[in-house]
This record gives sequence, structure tokens and C-alpha cells, in this order.
Amino acid sequence: MNSPANLPRSRRPLLSFSVEGLPARDELLFKSLVRLLDHRTHQHWAWQVEDADLRVVGDRLPAPPAEADDRSVPLLTIGENPPSRGPFLRLPLHADALEAMLNRLGAMVVHARELGLAASRDRAAERGDEYRLLRWPSLALLDTTMRMKLATLLASRPASLQALQQRSGASAQECADFIAALENAGFVAASSSNGGTGFAASRAPESIWPDSQVRGGTEAPFAPVAVRETVQPGLLARIRSRLGLLASGPRA
Repeated sequence: MNSPANLPRSRRPLLSFSVEGLPARDELLFKSLVRLLDHRTHQHWAWQVEDADLRVVGDRLPAPPAEADDRSVPLLTIGENPPSRGPFLRLPLHADALEAMLNRLGAMVVHARELGLAASRDRAAERGDEYRLLRWPSLALLDTTMRMKLATLLASRPASLQALQQRSGASAQECADFIAALENAGFVAASSSNGGTGFAASRAPESIWPDSQVRGGTEAPFAPVAVRETVQPGLLARIRSRLGLLASGPRA
């Protein structure tokens, strides 16, 4: 059985971290170690400026108040002086200690995220929400035959989680995980069938399918060319003339 660290990047949870209050050298070292440890961590970590899943701060930054909201993101302090509370790594950083810390905090973040998604799915089921595919998902999300089947079904018509499960034969967990991945990436819109406001505006349905995408990274609706019901007068005669098939005179 594969461990979480051995799974392809597209199958591991994608988490983000921000860095504040660290000297430039230590910040660069931290980001470099995270990249080097990517094949060993249970989640794939990516740096972003703010609103990240994990805040990494220097020990000289003021500690957050004790009454801070419990729903705030985890705070990892790095430096020489441990904080009064919360996880801490001492400088200089060691790869093994950082790996263990990232896996521990990553598991916390993923667990909290799953709880939130489960609550959201329960509310959606109560409202009878249906999901509509806005555009064809990226290949990274279609890494199994079942996910390709689910995407095809959603492209045909909107469906609730229950309907999607019945039509596809997939498990409830497979359907829920796929919908959650599509929602995170912005590929689906949800609408309540119990008096909701309807789906968000989207492209024409034809633009959902992968063969409707044009070169250059843009998407455009597929517009089939209308077939002429009658051939233009003289067209066959000109073609025969070019091929030397036109008789020189009328037949007897």
C-alpha cells in the first residue's frame, strides 16, 4: 500500500503556507527545505503571500492574543525563543524535524477542511443541491476512469450527489470527493432545487467538452457549420471541367 507521501502530487492534499517576520536567509532556507521534502510529506505544500493554510512566523513577531479565534489557521513559530503556546521549530532548521512538523500540521488542516466539507455536503443534501459543470476539468482532476465518467455525466446534465452516485455506480465517497475537488478548482456551480436562485451564469453548454477548446488556452463554444441543403448552381460543372470530365458537346 502506498503511503501518503508516495501518492502522486495530484492525489495529495494541496496546502499553502505564508512566511512572516523571518530574516531573508532563514525564509529562503525554509522554502527550500519544503521543496526538498515534497517527496516525503503527506501533503503538497506551496508558498503564497497571504490567506494561507499555515502561517510561519519568526519568534520576534508579537504573539497573537490568547482569545484569538479558534478557527484561525495554525501558527508555526521559528526562531530561538519558543512561544508561550503553539508549535515551534528551533533554528537552525533540520529536515527531519520540519518533515514531522509539516505532516502533523497538515493532518490538522486536512481534518478541519474535511469537517467543513462534510457539513457543507450535508447542507447541500438537505437543500437538494444539484451541481452543474461550468467547463471541462483539468487533466490533474481526471486521473481515474471513474472520475472521467463522473465528469462526463455532469457535462450531460446537472445532478445531485445522490443522482450522480446512482448514474455512475460510484461510491458516495468517490462522488463527494470529486465534487469537492471540482468546487475547490472552480469547475462546478451548485444550485438548490428547493426554491434557489438558480445556477450562476456560465459559458454555453458546448464549451464544457474538451474538444471545444481552441488553441492558445482560450475556450469557445463549438459552433457546427450548417450544411447547405442544395449545391450551388454550376459548382459540379466547374469541378468536372477542372478534372476534364465535362463533355465537349451535348450527347446524341
